[in-house]
Amino acid sequence: MVLIDKSETGRIPKWGLFVFPFLTIIFAGFYLLDESLYRYIIKEDSIVEWLTFAFLFAAGILSLIVAIRIKHTHQYLHWFFILFFGFNILAGLEEISWGQRVFHVETTGVFHEYSDQNEINLHNTFQGIFHIKTKHIALLVLFLYGSILPGLMRDRNWQNENFVVRQFIVPPMFLRGGFTIGAILMLDFQTGHEEEIGEFFFSICFFIMMLWNLTLFKRGYFRPDSYISISKRTPSLSE
Repeated sequence: MVLIDKSETGRIPKWGLFVFPFLTIIFAGFYLLDESLYRYIIKEDSIVEWLTFAFLFAAGILSLIVAIRIKHTHQYLHWFFILFFGFNILAGLEEISWGQRVFHVETTGVFHEYSDQNEINLHNTFQGIFHIKTKHIALLVLFLYGSILPGLMRDRNWQNENFVVRQFIVPPMFLRGGFTIGAILMLDFQTGHEEEIGEFFFSICFFIMMLWNLTLFKRGYFRPDSYISISKRTPSLSE
């Protein structure tokens, strides 16, 4: 984990505090003013789903870039960014069912037998086999990771941890609102499809999180000898 500063003072991207409430208002406006349009943009294979795929894919690429730069500059493999790259690419492909509808691939075999939505992806097949909603797992895990963990870990001294443990990355504090709103939307309160917006919010969080860590790298973080900030001022994404 990167300790930025115990109080996280200094400049942070202020838009990061408002982007998720703003998007929530936009979606609420669509719902109140034109529910048919609202349902259209959040349905399968529509705008929100493809934006989610795009942000997940971009977050994965950024994570790989950070891992490569750390390896090139500091001569070690940062396990978190490598795994986060794989996670985002996998999640993005799962989101669009590995391009099934784009390439008009028929659902066959184990996916046809067990997928609860007759799609070629792992999470719906998991749901069909175990009768557990993966959205509830995602809601809980990402709420704990993005909303609760940053506050719990804020004042912890990670210098006492071993090098592998210190590579665990916790989201910056200013993204807690995005993770929290995303988790609430996963409950599907209005139409039963709000989880698509929740996934969209999570994908934006991952993307901003990787932009943030790329900025940290440029400012001198991720040295193998120490993860403590070399500057008391928190870097801005605009730098």
